[in-house]
Amino acid sequence: MSLQVILYLLAAVYASRIVFFSIGIVRERRRWKSNALYPMVSVVVPARNEAQNIVRCITSILATSYPRESLEVIVVDDRSTDQTAERVQALAATDSRLTLLKRTEHDVTGSLKGKAGALQYGVDRCSGDIVLFTDADCAVSKDWIHGMTAQFADERLGLITGLTSVVGDSFFQRIQDVEWTYTQAMACGGVGNGIPLGCFGNNMAIRKRVFDELGGYGAIGFSVTEDLALQLAVDNAGYHVRYAINPSVHVETLPCNSFGEYAVQRHRWVRGGRALGKRAVAFVASSLALWAGIVISAVESAWIPFWSFVAMRVVGDSILVAIAANYLGRTRLFTAMIPAIIFLVLTELSLPMLFMRKSVRWKGQVFRS
Repeated sequence: MSLQVILYLLAAVYASRIVFFSIGIVRERRRWKSNALYPMVSVVVPARNEAQNIVRCITSILATSYPRESLEVIVVDDRSTDQTAERVQALAATDSRLTLLKRTEHDVTGSLKGKAGALQYGVDRCSGDIVLFTDADCAVSKDWIHGMTAQFADERLGLITGLTSVVGDSFFQRIQDVEWTYTQAMACGGVGNGIPLGCFGNNMAIRKRVFDELGGYGAIGFSVTEDLALQLAVDNAGYHVRYAINPSVHVETLPCNSFGEYAVQRHRWVRGGRALGKRAVAFVASSLALWAGIVISAVESAWIPFWSFVAMRVVGDSILVAIAANYLGRTRLFTAMIPAIIFLVLTELSLPMLFMRKSVRWKGQVFRS
């Protein structure tokens, strides 16, 4: 087989990946529903040492357009050592929809460790037919609850996630914003094509009876990416899984403030991604195909193919970001898109090292994954 044919085949593999995800995003966008459904809803927010962020989060949830009588907000204080509980309690004194629960060391048993344990603690004590999850460092959009809940007009829908953006104006913060959008665009595309590949649990909703039927996180088992574990469990149980790509269900999260914090976050994602099994292998293989094309072209001094592969990676990934950004009305992503993609491509070389490290740090805790 000639060098030219090999390079064409490698390029075709990566091009197929971009087409696959692009089609999936469009399909998922078309599934959006605008039904007027107002079931009882519970929003569960796990919080561990989030005194600086929790007021912003809760305020945004209580300010949503969802009917007051159909909403309860449960904050699970997960053994915080700062003023998280006190700040939540002060807000609860002014709004009866808000409840503070305190999780202790005694409640950390079996697989109910970390964030999964805090979520389970809240779900066990909620009364909603639909349970929404977000994180203490997030702020939700005004129509977030209604938009997510409306999708459950599909009786077979078990779980849905929405796209989350990263706030901030520095170059590093905007890089993270593009990366989150890029990652979620692929996750959305995967769901659109019937192959769940991941999600972010800070913008998620699940039917309560489905969660209970699965046995919750106690039965699902511990994972450092509890959101992915739940998504896969719902899909494996035969329920529909969705990925909403609509500005009405937009959630904002705070950025990592240092590269060290960013590396810890990415490490957790990489280790948790092992749960995808063969799906992860296929995804990695498509990346390796492009890297192989770059390396082979460089070794053979075939500079036109070399730069063509580089351009395919940057332009192809930018297309996915652009599709998502357009649907979400987030044009600010376009200005940082190209440099962010280049940054992500370069840092991708560190992923094998991150994969080999088994101990994962999260919120001052260390987990073996």
